[in-house]
Amino acid sequence: MNQVESQFKVVSELRPRYRSISRALRQSSQKLPECWHVVFSPDETKFAWLCGNHKVVLVPWNRSKNCLLDLDDKDERGNEIKSNLVVIDAGSPVNSVAFGTGTPEEHLFRQESGRWTRFNFSRDLVLATGHVNGRIRIWDAFSGHVLLELMDHTDAVRDIAFAPDGSLRLVSGSLDKSLKIWDLKDDGNMIKTLSGHKSHVFWCTWSPTSVYMASCGSENKVIVWDMKRYKIHQTLVGHYNSVMACDFSPDGAILATASRDTRVILWDPASGKLLRTLYHVQPPPSFIFASGANGAWIRGIAYSRDGMHIGTVSEGGLVRFWNLVDEERDIPMVKQCDNNDEEEELLCCSVSPSGRTLAVGNSESRVTFYQVPRVVGTLKHLARMAVRKHLESPNIDNILLPTRLTEYLKYHLWY
Repeated sequence: MNQVESQFKVVSELRPRYRSISRALRQSSQKLPECWHVVFSPDETKFAWLCGNHKVVLVPWNRSKNCLLDLDDKDERGNEIKSNLVVIDAGSPVNSVAFGTGTPEEHLFRQESGRWTRFNFSRDLVLATGHVNGRIRIWDAFSGHVLLELMDHTDAVRDIAFAPDGSLRLVSGSLDKSLKIWDLKDDGNMIKTLSGHKSHVFWCTWSPTSVYMASCGSENKVIVWDMKRYKIHQTLVGHYNSVMACDFSPDGAILATASRDTRVILWDPASGKLLRTLYHVQPPPSFIFASGANGAWIRGIAYSRDGMHIGTVSEGGLVRFWNLVDEERDIPMVKQCDNNDEEEELLCCSVSPSGRTLAVGNSESRVTFYQVPRVVGTLKHLARMAVRKHLESPNIDNILLPTRLTEYLKYHLWY
């Protein structure tokens, strides 16, 4: 095992740290929900844990030590870190959670741009929960008090995500085949209903610039939406089975999609071009095998903040960590998750905002935290990421550059 592989290890587990709370919450329900979402707050001070039939626990996270917060932990300056464990009884089963930034003001009403609104979410931290009954609730992440309730979906809300541009637009994907856009700065009013899927929507995610949003579900396709016009920008077709999750690269140049067909496909969201395929089963499976119950479904995917790695979780309790830009480490690092119950399955994963931790959730609401290998990217890779944050692939073709450099900037070449 080389030095990089030895860094990919378990650094914390949620269940042992809060075992007494976990037991109390588990005793209140006969069957725990499947944990399809593990989420860090944008400032990496909290972690949202789905625990219990309709319980959400906001666990304090020590971002300096990269682990769950202990009662006696201190920050970099030696000051005590205030621990604030928040347990939210959401009232009905929760499918999805998401953090957004904003702050309610001292007064219930305020005036902004000649328009009255009940809340000002512009500087504080809020939590959104998507429910089985189709409702979405917005909570104060510090007090656990409910602030808003959004209602328009007719079936379970499977995923929700805030735009990273600070606009506090919230997108929700539902089993009713639709996506809806909500504006929290306008009292949670619904902006738009996006119709393009013909079956259940499982996942939705924003690009880093909030220009695009991608959604996927029980169909074999992925839709990339233009979030300025709220129209379909690209329809990505290439998977043989349901697409369970997707995530954008930090520069927004790549969309990674994870499917039950045992494959991860990397796409150019601007052009719709298929760039690369990562196979979890070797040799690559046939269409008949990939489109059925193959025992190697990929359920979760997360892009690392360095743009060089992707984490995936799949059936059989396997956590994989792929290096995309190092030809010598093209084979992924694989960890077998230690579960006490053979029926436990890994369902989701998420990378912390600092990029140092990969959180993995399973079907029994347990969460394991892995240390992400720290690798310094090459100057060439860092330069490409800097360029691609501002230029989409069609615009690169308009610049007079050597052919090989153009291909590298467009991720047609990886090394």
